[in-house]
Amino acid sequence: MTSLTMISYVDFYDQQSIVDPKEMMERLRTAVLRSYCIQLGFGLSVERADNRRYTEVCAVESCDWRIHASRLFDNVSWAIKVISGSHRTCGRLEENPVVTSEWLCKHMLGEIEANPEIPVETLRRYAQERFQLRVKKRLLYKVRSMAKEKLHGGWAEAYELLPRYVEMNKQTNPGSYALITWGAGVGIGFLRGCRPIIGIDGAHLSGFYKGILLTVVGIDGNNEIFVLAYGIVNTESYDSWTYFMRCLRQMFKQEVCNRDDLTFIGDRMKGVELAVRETFPRATRRVCYQPLYMNCKNNGFSGSAFHKSANAYNEYVFGKAMVKITEYNANATAYLNNCIDQWSRNKFGSTVCCDHNTTNILESFNACTKPFRDMPVISLLEGITPQITRVGARFDKAVDMEDGQLTAYALKELEERTVESRLCYATACEGGAFEVRDGYVNFPIRLATRSCACGKRQICGIPCKHALRLIYDQRMNPHDFISPWFKAATYKLTYAEHIHPMEDLTQWPDFGLPTIQPPIIKRPVVRPAKKRK
Repeated sequence: MTSLTMISYVDFYDQQSIVDPKEMMERLRTAVLRSYCIQLGFGLSVERADNRRYTEVCAVESCDWRIHASRLFDNVSWAIKVISGSHRTCGRLEENPVVTSEWLCKHMLGEIEANPEIPVETLRRYAQERFQLRVKKRLLYKVRSMAKEKLHGGWAEAYELLPRYVEMNKQTNPGSYALITWGAGVGIGFLRGCRPIIGIDGAHLSGFYKGILLTVVGIDGNNEIFVLAYGIVNTESYDSWTYFMRCLRQMFKQEVCNRDDLTFIGDRMKGVELAVRETFPRATRRVCYQPLYMNCKNNGFSGSAFHKSANAYNEYVFGKAMVKITEYNANATAYLNNCIDQWSRNKFGSTVCCDHNTTNILESFNACTKPFRDMPVISLLEGITPQITRVGARFDKAVDMEDGQLTAYALKELEERTVESRLCYATACEGGAFEVRDGYVNFPIRLATRSCACGKRQICGIPCKHALRLIYDQRMNPHDFISPWFKAATYKLTYAEHIHPMEDLTQWPDFGLPTIQPPIIKRPVVRPAKKRK
């Protein structure tokens, strides 16, 4: 006789009444009995199952192994009466029919939790080495998906929690703006201390339901990402971008809408131009030049002249580069002239003090959110939270800084340009004007207007090497000529408002809010793409 010596008998008893024999059978088979069969490597076949008795035998007909259980007098509990026979003729089953996705999920949950993107081949080797089982890849894909749902919650249930999530956000962070029409953000720090440039982008969700994560970020005085707002919409279109921008405007109220120096930078995404123009009519627009270059390259033009024109700080360098582009391909010039004031640095305004003409800051943020974009919506939002809670850490870093002290980014830029300035020579001219010679080129400079003919000083907000050469010759302090955006006083204002953590969702009050159903459209049957095309 074979006994279940290594497995507790308690799992065979059910404290709830089971009327349906099939339900009773599944309860037994998915508990200790299933693990016992897999441990010894044999399958099962139901011989008899009713309200009073349950009998199973080995799946191999020539094997005499048999287990019999019956209901006790309380009509609730079941007890094993007989386990007889031995598996001498059936051999070990490596493809065991009693192995289910639920059983595998339970026993592989730890490995998947440690590495949510664990390859299926690794799971196959794990099942082979630990349980001596050969499992089909199709089943393991399902197991990995089930494990993620157990770890992060169900996809549909996450949408039901959204109204309460929004209310908890507003309760724990007074003054923040969160809206759900069947996103969250901080605007005070941006208004106080960030340069008036806003990056906008959309990233596709790769989870069970389709969707787009729209993101708005700013840039602080240390050239770091300041997460301003984010939201989830069904698709990237004019309507969704307009709705998102209106929410952003509402978050700012009237403080930003009346500013002339606000600048939005992003790709030429569908609906963005019209949405920005409608909601922020006085704002200017910048476009990442890399997609423009790729469009030109795909149509037969490529070369360093395009990058020189995009990064040119003055009209002269820009004009020379555009001449070379025209000589190579006139169609490329005509294409670029349609949005010439949006991608070349020499066209940027001086009040923004930022020379960014790419969306690298947004790509960096999207890279941080990528591990969470295939999770349920609440897990996605909670995954973004650590990017926002850097506010406190950055304030702690700035709290000991003197108000006039430069941020680490500005100090590094100043040191690099100081080294470059040693090869320049300054000459005084009439009327407070100066001339700085850099190699074979002379650049007129006026300290009173803080302008240099190279154009870099006006656009960046930090003195260029030509201005620094003159500043050092005049025995002045270069810190006095750096924009306040890059000083500690402004940096502290950026992170003066902290983000407060929320309680665990198990402790959220009900709020009496309606329940949200998940989106109707689900992702296609094929596996969602993980890498960007």
